[in-house]
Amino acid sequence: MSAATALATNPFGSPKSSKELPAYSTPLSIINSAIYENVNNIFAYNSFSNPELLHSYIKSWLQNANNTDDKFFKEFDIRSGAGLGPLGFIKSQQNSVIANPHTVSTIITPSYGLPFFYDALSSAKANILLNVGALNYNQESGSIINDYSTSLNFASSLNYNVLTPISNNEVSNLTSLSVVLSKFGLKTMNLFDSINYSNTIIKTPSSCSASPINVQDVTLKLSKLVSTPNPSFNEVLEKFNELTGAKLHNFHYSGNFENPKTVFVTYGSLESQLFNSFMEENSNGDVGIISIRIPLPFDLEKFIALIPNSTKNLIFINQKANNSNLIKSNISAALFYFNRHSINFTEYLYDSNFIWSPNAVSKIISSFTSTSIAASNSSQGFIYYSNDKSENIDLFSKLAISLSEDNNEINLRTKFDNILNAGTFQAQLSINNNNNNRNGNIISNIDTAEISIVEDVSILKNLNVLNTLKQNGTLIINTKENFEFVQDSIDTFVKGLNLSLNLLNQLIENIKLIIVKYSDGENFSIVNQAVFYKILGAQDIVSKIVINDPEFDRDDLPSILEKAFAEDLIEIENDSLSNLVKQTELDIENEKKEQEQEQEQEKEKTEQEEEEQQEEEIILPSFVNETSFVPNTSTLPKETTTNISNSTEISKILSFKESYGVNHLLRPDLPIKNFIVKVKSNKRVTPEDYDRYIFEINFDISNTPDLKYDIGEALGIHAENNSQDVQEFLQFYNLSGNEIIMVPNKDNNKILEARTSFQAFKENLDLFGKPPKRFYESLIDYAEDEEDKTKLQELISPAGAVDLKRYQDVEFYTYVDILKLYPSCKPSLSDLTTLIAPLKRREYSIASSQRVHPTEIHLLIVVVDWVDNQGRKRFGQASKFISDLKVGQELVVSVKPSVMKLPPSPLQPVIMSGLGTGLAPFKAIVEEKLWQKQHGMEIGEVYLYMGSRHRREEYLFGELWEAYKDAGIITHIGAAFSRDQPEKIYIQDRIRENLSDLKTAMIDKNGSFYLCGPTWPVPDITKALQDIIEADAKEKGIKVDLNAAIEELKESSRYILEVY
Repeated sequence: MSAATALATNPFGSPKSSKELPAYSTPLSIINSAIYENVNNIFAYNSFSNPELLHSYIKSWLQNANNTDDKFFKEFDIRSGAGLGPLGFIKSQQNSVIANPHTVSTIITPSYGLPFFYDALSSAKANILLNVGALNYNQESGSIINDYSTSLNFASSLNYNVLTPISNNEVSNLTSLSVVLSKFGLKTMNLFDSINYSNTIIKTPSSCSASPINVQDVTLKLSKLVSTPNPSFNEVLEKFNELTGAKLHNFHYSGNFENPKTVFVTYGSLESQLFNSFMEENSNGDVGIISIRIPLPFDLEKFIALIPNSTKNLIFINQKANNSNLIKSNISAALFYFNRHSINFTEYLYDSNFIWSPNAVSKIISSFTSTSIAASNSSQGFIYYSNDKSENIDLFSKLAISLSEDNNEINLRTKFDNILNAGTFQAQLSINNNNNNRNGNIISNIDTAEISIVEDVSILKNLNVLNTLKQNGTLIINTKENFEFVQDSIDTFVKGLNLSLNLLNQLIENIKLIIVKYSDGENFSIVNQAVFYKILGAQDIVSKIVINDPEFDRDDLPSILEKAFAEDLIEIENDSLSNLVKQTELDIENEKKEQEQEQEQEKEKTEQEEEEQQEEEIILPSFVNETSFVPNTSTLPKETTTNISNSTEISKILSFKESYGVNHLLRPDLPIKNFIVKVKSNKRVTPEDYDRYIFEINFDISNTPDLKYDIGEALGIHAENNSQDVQEFLQFYNLSGNEIIMVPNKDNNKILEARTSFQAFKENLDLFGKPPKRFYESLIDYAEDEEDKTKLQELISPAGAVDLKRYQDVEFYTYVDILKLYPSCKPSLSDLTTLIAPLKRREYSIASSQRVHPTEIHLLIVVVDWVDNQGRKRFGQASKFISDLKVGQELVVSVKPSVMKLPPSPLQPVIMSGLGTGLAPFKAIVEEKLWQKQHGMEIGEVYLYMGSRHRREEYLFGELWEAYKDAGIITHIGAAFSRDQPEKIYIQDRIRENLSDLKTAMIDKNGSFYLCGPTWPVPDITKALQDIIEADAKEKGIKVDLNAAIEELKESSRYILEVY
C-alpha cells in the first residue's frame, strides 16, 4: 500500500506499540493489541487482496521491538493442510507447555480458510485460540463480504465456542475473554467483522486505552475460583464477568422490555451495533432487540429468558443462502422446548452483499411493526469520491485530523471499488453528536450525508451520489472543464453530467450544488477543505486547513482562498436549472418519437420486439461496491507508437532473421490461441426474395488437429474489411497500400510486428466502424481549417451531445465518413493506426457436435443489414464478410468456452427454446444425443421449441429436426411461426401447451432448460418455466418462491441462458 493510500485510510497513523494505542485507531488494531499482549505463539494466515489484513499491526510491532518481545510469529498462505505447521511447532514446545498449562497459541485466519484447517485441528490437543475475521468474496457481485456461516459450521463440527463482539466498545474485552477461555483448555474462536473493523477509524474506547483487562492476573484469580483443570464454559464466563465487570453475557437485550410486541434477533458485529443504536434512540416503541454475542454454545435457557412475555413476533435477521441455519435451528429449538409456541418466528433474509445503513435498518424495523422508527440522527455524515490513484485521495483524512482536534468524536470509513471507473475510492466521515452512545461510533454506510464531494465527475455517470445526500444537502463537484465556459453555460455543464431526468429533479428539489474549478497539487485540498468548512459555518477557516506539504507557506492561504471564492467557485441556485429539466423532458419525448420511427423502418427486429421493446432508464447504484482492500493495481498502459518503415529496411531484417529475432506468427496482435480453417460449404437457407439473409457455413478443420470444441461453445471469427473499400480509402487518403508499418506488440512493446498499410486497414483496424467520442476529440489537434476545428470542438462539448449522438446512432458515420466530413484533419499513417480502434472478433454459437463431425465446424448466421439516412445499404462487418466467403477460402478463428453444457446423465431430459439463429447450439446438442444413442446409451427426452416469423421462409434446420424426431432422438417439436395465421403465436405459447409433460421432464426427471437467441423473450420464457414449477408445487401441496426457484435452477446450471 502506498504512503498516500495509507494516509487516506488511516490519518492518525499505525499504533507504534501494542501497549499504547493512539486516540483514534481501527477495531482490528485493538483486537491485535489484545492478542499481542497475551499470546506468545502467533500463526498468521494471509488473506486475499491485502495479505497482511488481519495481522499487519502485530507484524509491525514485532519489527519495532526487534524481536525483544519474546514472541514466536510465523506467516503462512492458506492451502491444503493448513494448521499442520502451527501444530508441529506447538508439539516441539511441549516441555514449556507442561511447565505452564495456561500457555496459549493463536491462529489468525480469514473465515474462508477454515475448511483447510479441519484435518489438523480435529485432533489438536493444545490450547489454540482461533482469531477469525469473517471474510469471503461474492463472485456474482464482485464484492468482499462478511462470512460468518463458514466459521459457525466449522466451529460446530469441532466443538469450538464462538464469541462475536456486538459493539466497538467491547472488542478488547471480548478478545481478552477468548484468550482466557483458551488458557483453560476451552476451544474458542474469536469471530469478528474483518471488513468494517479493518477499514474504519474510531475513537479508541476507554476500555483499551485507560485500563485494559490484565489477562495474566484474571487467569490467576480464575484458577482459584473455577473447578480445575477442566472448568465449564459457563463457569469461566460467569467468573470472568464478576472479576472484570465486563458484562459479556451470551445475549444482549435492548429496547422496550416491558411490553414489546416484536423482538428482532441479530447476529454479526455491524448488524447488532446498528440495531442496538436504533433502540437507544427509539426505546419507547413496542420493539426489542436481542443481539447474539455467543452463538456457540447457544444457551437456550438464557435466550428464552430474554424474550418478554408480551412478544408476538420474533424476527431473525439472517443472511440469505450462505448464512448458517445453525442459529435459526437453535432459536426454533428454544421456542419449542420452553413452550413458547404462540410466538410467530420468521426471518428477514438479506444478501451477503447487502449494504447496511441506518435507513436500511429503519425500513426493516418499520416493515415488521406499526411503530414509527426514525433513522439515527446522532451524527453528521460526509462523503468523498475520487479516483483511487488520485493525488487527492487523502482529502477526508485531513478533514478528520482537523475535526478531531475540535473535541469532536469522528469516524472515518474508507472503501475501494476496483471496478467502478477502473478504480474508485470513497471516504465516509461522520461526527458523532452523541458522546454517551454505549455502542461507540457506528461503523456503517452513510445514507444521509450533509455534504458530498466529487473529485472525478465521471463517477456521477456510474453512481447515484445524490441518493445518499440528505434533504438540502450540498453536492460539491470539481471540474477540469474550461471554467469560463462553465460559468457562462451552467445548464450545458449540468446537462453534460448525463444525469437522468429523475436525478435532475432530485438535484433541483433537494440538493445544493457547488461547482469548483479543479486545482492541481495542494491547492485542490486547500480549496475543498475551505468550501467544506464554509458550508458548516466555521468561523476561522484558515486555521482549520491541514496541509501535508512541508514546503507550502501557510501565509499564502488567505490570498489563495480569496481568489478561489471569488473566481473558482460557483454556487448554483436550484431554480436556475428548471429550464434544463423542461428541455430534458422535451429531448426525451423527441428521442422516443425518433426511436418509434426507427423501429418501424428496421427489418432486423421481429414483430414482437417492435411491439414490446421499451426504453428503460438505467438505475444507478447508490453505494460503492466494496471489491478490495487496496486500490486497483492496474496501471495505465504506456502509449505505443507505430513506426513507418520501408522495403529496404524490411529486406535487411528478413535477411538476418536470427540477428533481429524474426518470428512468423499467426495474428501476433491477438492474445488468444488462433487457428486457420478452410470454408467447406456456404449456402443461403432463406429464399432469395426473403428480406432476411440467413446462411449456414461449414468449415474444414481436418488440417487443424489441435482445434477442439465442445457443446455450446462459440467460434470467434476475425473478420476483415472489404478489400475494395480499403483500396478506395487509401486512394482518398493518398496512401500507398505497400508502406510497411512496424507496430509494437500489445503484450510486449519491445517486439515489433510488421505489416503493410493495406494489411493493417484490412485485417486490424475497424476503419468502417463507429468512432467513439475520443476520436472526434483527437481530430481537433489535426484540423488545419478553423471551421473544422470549431465544429469538432462544439461536437465534443456538452452542447454538442445531441449532434454527436445523431452522428453515432442515426447517421452511423464511420471513421472514413468523419475523415471525409472534416477533410482538413489529416493524421499521419502512424497516427491513424493508434486513433482507429482495432477490429474485434465476432463470436457465433457452434451448430455441430465434434463427436459427429470430427473434422468440421458448422455455423448458422444472419447477415445484419440496413439503409442509412444517405440511402446507402449498410451491413454488419463480420456477418457480411463471412457470407461472402468462397469455398476453399481460409480465415483465422478461435474457440470461446461457454456455460452451456449437457446434463451429467444422458437420461436427464433436455428442453431447448430458441429463436432464429439461436437454434444453432441446439443442432449440436441433438447431434450429441444422436451420438450417445448410437453408442448404446439410453437417452432422456429431448424437447425443441423454436420461433420465427414464417414456416416457409424460416423453418431453420426444419428437415433435420423432423428427421431426428422420426429417428426417436427428438421427443417433441413446438414450432411457433408468429405470422402464418391471424393470431400471434409465440414460443412461450407452445411451451404452455405441454406443461404437464415438461413438468415431468423438468422436475421429476431433473431436466435442463436452455434458451438461446435475442434477449426480449427471456421474461416470457422464464414465466412459462415458473408455471411448470408452480404446477408441480400445487400437485405436491407446497408453497414455492418462484423467483428463488428460478435462481436456484440457474445456479445449478439447469436453466441456461445464451442471449444477446
